[in-house]
Amino acid sequence: MKNEEMIWEFLYEKIKNPFGVAALMGNLFAESSLNPTLANGIKKYGLTSEEYTRLVDEEKKDNFAIDGIAYGLAQWCYYTRKQGLLEKAKMYNKSIGDLQIQLEYLVEELKKYTTVYKTLLNATSIREASDIILQKYEKPANQSDSVKEKRASYGQMYFQKYNAQQKVSLQKKTAKTIFTALQKLST
Repeated sequence: MKNEEMIWEFLYEKIKNPFGVAALMGNLFAESSLNPTLANGIKKYGLTSEEYTRLVDEEKKDNFAIDGIAYGLAQWCYYTRKQGLLEKAKMYNKSIGDLQIQLEYLVEELKKYTTVYKTLLNATSIREASDIILQKYEKPANQSDSVKEKRASYGQMYFQKYNAQQKVSLQKKTAKTIFTALQKLST
């Protein structure tokens, strides 16, 4: 299963709103191309993202939380947010680049951003959810209308791809449940 499928399924299980999930994925794609080991700003260290991840995991890289490197799916950069990711990974003896750890941390963190999280749960459009993620969670320097449109378009792409699959899967589960119930009634 590809990262994007795993991300969609995990986030949909937690958020249960295809508009919110698609908007979040669109923003994560804009930040990291859905690459949990992406490290931006490491050229000054002469490292690849994989080398950086390994050094942090092996505790050979000091000051992960305050090194100014944006890391992971959400490109965490602020020191308390990076420290939280590091602690989550250590708690489960996993890599900071572990997709599952990052997804769990992402949802935990989003719940602290109550306006953002409520919007993800209740959004009626991708643009509504995407804009709030951009402005109140990701907070990049450039929050122009063109950036908002681009991120929402990424979200729309995921919505079209995975919401249709979600509906088909739900229809199959419903049909199977009905069929099983009818079989029980006929016996």
